[in-house]
Amino acid sequence: MQNENKENGLNFFSEFSDKTSCINSGMCSVDPSSNALEELLLNEIKQIAFYIVKLADFGTKNDAIVQDAIKGLSVIIINTALRLKDYKSLLFMLEEEKKSAKSLYLDCCKEKRIKYELVENAIDLPKDSGLTSFLKAGEALVVEKQKEYEPKKLDLIELIITFAKTSAINIEKLRRLGYVNNEWNFKILKFLNLTNISSIKIDKLKKKICEFSEVSYKIWEKLTEILEQKYGKRKTSEINLQIKKGKSILVSGSDLDELDTLLKAVEGIEINVYTNSTLFMAFAYPHFAKYKNLVGHFGGENAEEDFTKFKGPIFTTQSFLQKVDYFRRGTIYTTKIIAPEKMVRIENYDFKPLIQSALESNGFSESDEITFDKVLLKYDTKEIDKILSEADNKEICVIVGSYRKEKIVERFAGQKIIELESPVEIQLLIYILNKANCENLNIVFTHCGPNTINILFSTLYTDPKKIYFAKCPNSLISPHVIRAMAEEFDVEMI
Repeated sequence: MQNENKENGLNFFSEFSDKTSCINSGMCSVDPSSNALEELLLNEIKQIAFYIVKLADFGTKNDAIVQDAIKGLSVIIINTALRLKDYKSLLFMLEEEKKSAKSLYLDCCKEKRIKYELVENAIDLPKDSGLTSFLKAGEALVVEKQKEYEPKKLDLIELIITFAKTSAINIEKLRRLGYVNNEWNFKILKFLNLTNISSIKIDKLKKKICEFSEVSYKIWEKLTEILEQKYGKRKTSEINLQIKKGKSILVSGSDLDELDTLLKAVEGIEINVYTNSTLFMAFAYPHFAKYKNLVGHFGGENAEEDFTKFKGPIFTTQSFLQKVDYFRRGTIYTTKIIAPEKMVRIENYDFKPLIQSALESNGFSESDEITFDKVLLKYDTKEIDKILSEADNKEICVIVGSYRKEKIVERFAGQKIIELESPVEIQLLIYILNKANCENLNIVFTHCGPNTINILFSTLYTDPKKIYFAKCPNSLISPHVIRAMAEEFDVEMI
């Protein structure tokens, strides 16, 4: 058993791959209902973007409306069975903001005696505010989009939407960390507004995507900077994979600020807190070492498997993007803007219900206790500097993540290789891109996920020689996006 545990610890980062519950069950597909509901939300945000851009042409700004639109854009619906109350609240809030922006725009046109324009193919919300009506309206939008655009353009449109949404997620993380950049907020909506213009040419869309990559890159730079300011300078650290006896809470997602808030709430209470998914990055920051309740990391990135095995309630942060298994509902708590049905809502970061649930649970027993070897999360800029200095203008391969690493290393034999084992290692990647001769740089992303798509397209700003990406199931990355990456931006799937 000990040898098996040790092997699991050594292979920790390789578990973050395209292996998901949908693959295990053979049921990978895009959920048409979730897609329809997101499309209806997007319809409102796209209209807001249109009128906000038009108002900007008149020299008029409304940062509050823009911020609300960014909040809505950051939402990714992860379960069809959602809390309809949450969905309607956001949808109708966006509808009011759209009406306000449209009214301001029409007033400006009237004042300046300019002929007004309206959004192409926009629809009004259904009068019946039931789920069935919302689904039908969203499905109609999906069908209309499929009819309107030729395949290549549709692929780029979907890529723009994904790029804009994931950038909005990062902007929302920055906002919760206390940093707001209204110019970036506007640029994201202006970028999204490209999807409103049916006549726009493919070459111009590609150009705009490359231009927006600079904005996204700078957002990543600021996010890594703010995280270090708040949680301390990153360093090489250990991730503890042990299981301890006692009451416990699992935290899944990627929001360090929400993990921090929970840890403050449980101080002095005998509850062990474990990170899940990519929240293992918390162990890289000195700030989190002060929390005695934070005992380690549990599982990999398969929510269905990890949640089933965990003996205690689960807290999913706002950026949690995986579908959850049904029989764990009721013991999962969340702060997501639109929560899956029967998840317990955490309002205003009041964690009392979650803490009480943990205290009432059985928790882990002595027989569950396992001590793994600790996993090293490297952060070594000196080693990177050494490799870059020795490259002597030869090709360099940067591997982000550890899935199938041995085969990738074999493929790029003869090149200088920099291995970034964490699948979400953006900070060291930025460091490399800012120092290396990118004309000789090959980047290999081994991890599937919307966040990785954002990182990948952000690197276009630095113009690396070649980008490679893992083959992903449709449930994680839209096939439209995959095709656009491969055919329009020469990203090779490996």
